[in-house]
Order: sequence, then structure tokens, then C-alpha cells
Amino acid sequence: MPKVTFQQTGTVIELENNSPLIDIEDQKNNELPFGCRNAACGTCAIDVIYGMENLTPKNEEEIDLLNILDMDGEKRRLACQCILHGDITIEPMN
Repeated sequence: MPKVTFQQTGTVIELENNSPLIDIEDQKNNELPFGCRNAACGTCAIDVIYGMENLTPKNEEEIDLLNILDMDGEKRRLACQCILHGDITIEPMN
């Protein structure tokens, strides 16, 4: 099972392969907040420190919101839009 590691705290959460990253909430983990859940608010913005290749590519809605929020960048993602395919290390922005 792929692992999601929170860089700052070292917390590791395992999710099933092909799981949406939003499933972290099912683990009762409060380190990554989710607001709207559909690329409309930016609450779940993260920096991917390691493993960007283990996430689905950015979609149009995600790119648009990151640009609007001036949060674009190679490592920046909205966790609500990511499907996990392998281990990653992240840093929540909020």
C-alpha cells in the first residue's frame, strides 16, 4: 500500500493504490484540511516534496484555481484532485 508521509511531523498514512488523497480524512488525520473537495477553495493545497510521479497529473480545474490563488508551481497541488499511485511526501500549505 502506498504511503503518504507528512514532512513536518513524520506522520505516515497508508492508502490503497489508486485512492484519492482525500481518503486521508478517513484515517482521522487533521494534518491536511479539506474544504470544498472539488478544486474551488484551495484549503487542501500541498507541496509535494517527493513522489510527484506517483500522483495523477493536474487537471484543468486544479491548474486554474492554483493560478487564481497565485499558488502555482511545479510542486504545488490540490490534494482533493490527486489520485495516489505510490509513496509520496507532502507538506500542507495551510
